[in-house]
Formats: sequence, structure tokens, C-alpha cells
Amino acid sequence: MPEETNKRSQFLFVDDEPEFLAALTSQLKEFSKAHWAFRTATNHSQALEQLKAQPVEIIVLDVEMPVMDGVEFLRLLRHTHPAQRVVMLSGHPDETVRKSAIELGASLFLQKPSTPEGFRGLFTALEALEASGPQSGFRGVMQVGLQDVLQMECLGRKSSILAISTGNRRGQIYISDGAIIHAECGQLQGEMALYGLLGLSGGEFKLHPFAEPTRRTISGQHEFLLMEAARLHDENHSQSARPGSLGGGEQHANLGEASVATEARGVRIEEALLCSSAGEVLYQWKCESLEARLDLFKKLEMQTMEASKGTPSGRFHRVSMDTGASRLLIQIQPTFKLLVRSALPATPAQNNE
Repeated sequence: MPEETNKRSQFLFVDDEPEFLAALTSQLKEFSKAHWAFRTATNHSQALEQLKAQPVEIIVLDVEMPVMDGVEFLRLLRHTHPAQRVVMLSGHPDETVRKSAIELGASLFLQKPSTPEGFRGLFTALEALEASGPQSGFRGVMQVGLQDVLQMECLGRKSSILAISTGNRRGQIYISDGAIIHAECGQLQGEMALYGLLGLSGGEFKLHPFAEPTRRTISGQHEFLLMEAARLHDENHSQSARPGSLGGGEQHANLGEASVATEARGVRIEEALLCSSAGEVLYQWKCESLEARLDLFKKLEMQTMEASKGTPSGRFHRVSMDTGASRLLIQIQPTFKLLVRSALPATPAQNNE
């Protein structure tokens, strides 16, 4: 039976586990301060009957259900209710299933919550999606995890601090009126801290009330930042899959752990420097001559620009040079500049990648 039909927003939750539905509606009713109305169904037939009786703003649909699973039901809804906004939940997120759901028009594909923090994260995502209106939202660029929560905070133009912890790593991402303005993780700050936090494979997060950071280190559209984080994450996995590779993605995502990670593979980091695109030093480790390294960045940028003129290859963005017993790895991207010097056995004199 419909509950609280006089409330502003109607949600329909579809899951074959009555216990989960009870826990979910109880938690969300508390978080929404009873301003949301909830209806439930344990299969697709009941859900269709509910939709006939009264439309809803958002359907929250479990992927793993018997008879007709969530993806097949979503496919059916695209024919019967093409404008319906649907959020998919999965207890065992799979990239292939996620891609199928997004292609079928799902607004979000999220981890099925099982903890108070998980229920809170789901509420945050639903609240932002509900506030964005039926014509808004992003499809196909979101991943299960922190990216969902962060994008929903930005989409809803919220102001908050997203605190992340995993193992011995702690970090914070600051959101102000829907814009990511600062991130910090250990000694890292700015975009590199943001990318490092979004590259974590697991952990816990909490949303705290907004407080102004000591400085604002990030600007730009959140969509670009999240897509860049996803690109760097993919690049990191691609690089680490190559035998003997010293992947650039791994270096800038985990500079604080670079020495440990690479020494475990027989490579010793001797120097590291990370700068913003404007040349602002974000992180340095055992950098003996900062001015010389900043000058090297400038010279390389000029040389690569000159070398790329009239060629179809475009600008170099990653250069590796052997200097005696050391290898110098330099990356120059639109948003950062990275230099890592490591002790390696002698290799050919110079190699541009």
C-alpha cells in the first residue's frame, strides 16, 4: 500500500529481500526527516502494479533478482516508462552489468548498502538526483564508489567535506556549492591528492559539514576532474600490467608511497617533484635543486612543442631519460608536471616515450 502519498517525492524500491526493503526504507525515512514517501515491491510484477496506481519520481532497482533480474526489468521499463528515472543497486558490482545498465538509461549504478555509512551514501545520491530534476543527471561517466557520492554532491550543488580513510591513509575532499575546491592526502594537496583518493580501491567515507580549507587548490568543472581521475586510474592499471613497468599513473597517484612500492620491485626512488600546470610546487621529496628542476620543466615544454610542429603525433607528455646510474621520468600534462628520478641499472642513453 502507498505510504505518505501527500509527501513531495515518491520513491519505489524493488528488491526480492523484504528484510533489506524494511531496513532501507527505515534508514531513508530517518535521513529524509519523513519528507519522502516510499513504496516497495519484491518483483517486477508488483512494481508495474505500483506504477499503474501512481507514478514515482525515482525507482531504486536491485540487479540480482530471480525470474526477471534488474537489468531485464530496466529494459522493460525503457519501453513502458521511457522517462522514468532508475537507480540500480548491486551487491556484487560488475563492470559489464554496470555498462549495460547505463546504456539502458539508468541514472546511477551504485553499491548495495549494508552499513549505516552505505545507507547514508545512498541517501546523498538519491537526494541530489531528486533535486536535479528529471532532465538532469549524467550517464555513462560514473563508477561505483567515491565517484558516485562526489558527483552527486556536485550535481546537487552541495557544500560538504568528503572524508576518506583506508588502511593508514586519510584524506579529505572539499566541495563548495557543487564545485571541488580542495583535496588533501598526506603531504599531497590539490588535484594530485584528489586523483590519489579517487584511485583507492576500497575503504570508508563520511560526509561532514562544510568548512573553508586553509587554501583553495582546485578549480574547473567537476565532470572533467572525475573523468581525468578515471583516465589516470585506467592508465595506472595499464602501466602496472606491463612487465618491469614503472607506470606514470602509479607515481602521481601514490607519491607518498612511491619509494616503498618501487623498492619492492628493485627500483629505488631518489627524487620526486610534483607541480601544478602553473609551476606551483605541490610536493617534493629529496629535490636538491628546485630551481634547476623547474627550469628543466620549462625547457622540456618548449622542446616538445617545437618537436611536435608539423608532425601527426602531437606533443610528448612522458619522457624517460637515463643519466648514468639513474633514470629520470618526466610527465607534463595539462593539469600537472611530474618528475621522478630512480636508481636503475644502466640502460640505453635516452628514450622518449
